[in-house]
Amino acid sequence: MAKKAVKKSGDTPLAKEWKRLEKQFSKALGKASIGGYPAELEPRGMSFAHAFEPSPLLPQDYLQFVKELGYRWVNTGDTALGFLPPRWMLNLSQQMGEPSRPWDAVRSEREAGTHTYRFVMFASRDINDVNGYCFGKSEAGGELVVWNVEDSLPESELGPFSTWLEAEMDALGEALSALDGEGGDDEALGEPLGLEGESLEMKVAVKLPKKGSAEGVLAAFPRTEKELTLNGRKLGTLPASIGEFSELERLWLGSTGLKQLPGELGQLRKLKKLDLSFNRELLSLPPEVGQLQALESLNLKNTGLTTLPEELGRLERLTFLDLQATALKSLPACLFQLKSLKTLDLYWTPIPPEEIERLRRALPDCKVGTL
Repeated sequence: MAKKAVKKSGDTPLAKEWKRLEKQFSKALGKASIGGYPAELEPRGMSFAHAFEPSPLLPQDYLQFVKELGYRWVNTGDTALGFLPPRWMLNLSQQMGEPSRPWDAVRSEREAGTHTYRFVMFASRDINDVNGYCFGKSEAGGELVVWNVEDSLPESELGPFSTWLEAEMDALGEALSALDGEGGDDEALGEPLGLEGESLEMKVAVKLPKKGSAEGVLAAFPRTEKELTLNGRKLGTLPASIGEFSELERLWLGSTGLKQLPGELGQLRKLKKLDLSFNRELLSLPPEVGQLQALESLNLKNTGLTTLPEELGRLERLTFLDLQATALKSLPACLFQLKSLKTLDLYWTPIPPEEIERLRRALPDCKVGTL
């Protein structure tokens, strides 16, 4: 009896074409221009506690593509395309709105776990404003097609996945050819979407206690640490001993159940990045945050903040501030003092448009994202 031929991974036309494209990138720009995301990559925080099952919205040719190749990316430094790993697909899909529906209604459904998702985001060139590509049913025939996503909203249909990907690969090839053999800037290459920096560490070097107080958790780290990643640990409170970490540059406290912060936080004079996202019971910041003179990035997304301390305006090096999905109803005066700010995320906040326009005029070099 003759043996049945076994189809090898990568035999489908789309996978072959993608591999050929990666070879072109590698030859022209080096290995830093291609790569892939681990399937297990976990965002530091999810927008809503209730996840959803994306399978009904994923077409078979896409499933076959990622089965063969995984979640690949390419990057010229000027243009890129990355396929999102599963948990990032859910995370960014939760952040998308729906055409012709008010965000407040969509958000209420997602918070309650009653929302029926009609779109799932699967690829992107730039996730900062939730831009990219999602799957959803065609308005014409009901089959699954690719939609273009701009500023977190599906805008237009781009056809079936295979057709869309062929066009994307052609465009990426043209972008590569347009470099005219100049090569790329190695510093601009590498992972293009910033997912790995915004994900939980896949391996934790320090084994933290599973039980015990927040003070006990901090006790597991030497005071000379430059980075603390505590996302997902239900701390409830941040001990005053956090002020003893004088060398700390990056502090990740997303989804830790924080209700308030100690004034000793202001003692972290070398802190550059602070993530407090997804702490819905965190209603205020201590005025001591104004002492964090090295701070460059502050993530307050999905917190319960209704205002900001005026001392925040003293942060002369702050370039990134995320206030997405907070309860701010008006712009705190301190924001107008942040002259170094380059990116301000105000998506899904009830701030009046006229206030936002006034801020844009006051900070012309800052990109203000809003719906």
